[in-house]
Amino acid sequence: MQPEKLAAYKQSFIDKLNANNGKAGNVSLKAHLRDSFSDDNITDDDYWLVRDALIDESLIERGGGKGGSARLLENRAVGQESLVPAQASTGPEAIEPIAITRESDLYEGFQNAIKEGYVKDRRIKRFVAQITATQGRRSTGGKWTRPDVTLIAMRTYSFIPGKRLEVITFEIKPSLDSAIEGIFEAKAHSALAHRCYLAVATTDEDEQHEDWKRIKSECQRLGIGLITFSEVSDWATFEIQVEAHLTEPDPYQVDDFIRKQIDVDGQDEIREWLR
Repeated sequence: MQPEKLAAYKQSFIDKLNANNGKAGNVSLKAHLRDSFSDDNITDDDYWLVRDALIDESLIERGGGKGGSARLLENRAVGQESLVPAQASTGPEAIEPIAITRESDLYEGFQNAIKEGYVKDRRIKRFVAQITATQGRRSTGGKWTRPDVTLIAMRTYSFIPGKRLEVITFEIKPSLDSAIEGIFEAKAHSALAHRCYLAVATTDEDEQHEDWKRIKSECQRLGIGLITFSEVSDWATFEIQVEAHLTEPDPYQVDDFIRKQIDVDGQDEIREWLR
């Protein structure tokens, strides 16, 4: 991206945040950039590049909410004071939840949402994401060692030397009715993964459900991440309710997990990263 274009996009990004009291969702920010620079055909990758550049400059930080958000660290524009008056943020329109009865119906859409949303929001550049719930007769160690979706990420940091391989697992449930079971399945995965999430399809009424507080508190107590979503293929409807704790499983267990759960092509790609 040309430096002058990047500077203009960053300024517009900050202007949008200033106009929304310092915080806005990724969906509305992306739409704002596309509307403001309609002739530039701004892609999703362009948006994440602009957002990440602002994070690197310590002007914004990543926030929560459906689809993720950005929040100003300093209430000013890039290179100058913003003169845009503050106004309330309307946010993206609510999306009606889809009716899904089978857990397996969620896997493919969830995997795609993770690849298009989670990895970009977390600035993961190298990754392998696979559906690991159903692997036929392949020996994988049984249900409690087989997450629904697995993400293998290669992380590098500005001030920490070397490469870090991180295994992130997702246990997916179609409703709150099966979420309690999902907590313990996700917890079992922490013996072989660095971060473990329970992901549950929910409606607006579910937070009033008698089991909701228990599910959320159990995830917090056990260090399990909790993700909710209404449309499985749309990251804009995802919300991370509880962040997963980072754990340090036995390296042998991690190695064995990758060997059993990830297909040959994925394993070869991981080996390339480590060279």
